[in-house]
Amino acid sequence: MRIIHTLLPALLTLLPTICLGQSKCPWINEATASGVLGGAVTLTAKVADQGAGVCLFSRHQGTAVRQLRVSVDIMKDVPKEFPTYLAQCPPKSTPLRAIGNEAVMCSVESNEEHAEKVVGRVRDRAFVVSVSSSVQDDTTLTQEMRREKANQVAEQIAGFLF
Repeated sequence: MRIIHTLLPALLTLLPTICLGQSKCPWINEATASGVLGGAVTLTAKVADQGAGVCLFSRHQGTAVRQLRVSVDIMKDVPKEFPTYLAQCPPKSTPLRAIGNEAVMCSVESNEEHAEKVVGRVRDRAFVVSVSSSVQDDTTLTQEMRREKANQVAEQIAGFLF
């Protein structure tokens, strides 16, 4: 009985922390994102009650900033709206099989971002997955690695949305 009286205050102190947990991204957790980006990440998530939103996982290492961005939107009119999502990639982007519907992969290059992106949909939900680095020739997260990781995360997101 004495042990319960001793441990109870400690458990009650930790209970809000245990129940609160980490910020939530409904499609992918911080541990998975850490594996994708190669270490500890910070999460910024904006998700609506309806299930649409954006999760941005970031990892800062020296001058490099590596990011995994996942966005999911609900479309009211798929034939009219989905082409605007596909437009994030060039017309001859690589089609991906078995990842939702109409998924494509492309590279996005700018001065600040070097990314591999997957755009796809599951029923009325459009999703975009981007794995990027601020360093052009990032040996820790090469273009091929970004491509592979974006593909893996897109598979997970599409599976979740089914």
